[in-house]
Amino acid sequence: MKNLAILFLYIAALISFTQCSNSPNELCTNAASRGKVISSLMNNEAYMTEVMDSMRTKHPEVILSTVFVLAKSNEQIHEKMMDGMADMCKSNPSTFNTMMGKAMDMCDADSSKRNMMMGAMHSRPNVMKSMEGMCDMKGMNMDDKKESNPQHHK
Repeated sequence: MKNLAILFLYIAALISFTQCSNSPNELCTNAASRGKVISSLMNNEAYMTEVMDSMRTKHPEVILSTVFVLAKSNEQIHEKMMDGMADMCKSNPSTFNTMMGKAMDMCDADSSKRNMMMGAMHSRPNVMKSMEGMCDMKGMNMDDKKESNPQHHK
């Protein structure tokens, strides 16, 4: 978020420098003029589009980290982001495979995440029935797995 603000200040100062006699340093140090420049940029569709295009090209990690910070602090944004990810997974098998791979990597690396995943799966009877059917087809005994997993008995 700090990087995004700095980038906006830099762009605002650069644009203001080309359009007026004040130096960029003067504009950045003066809170009143800095606010006006940023507001002008944010309210001007052409400049805002240019700034966002530049950010996507040169600093995608800043945009991504900002989105995640917003999503953590705002339940509506978080819900929309999760719905978007679910829609991408539904429509694109490759995206689904990538997401499942990331989830499995997370479970491999952290036993608490693995337990969380198992708990989530046990709360979904259709998933558990499907997994039991797959294990039965491969000659595995799910009852042994159930006894070793305390999450199952909840």
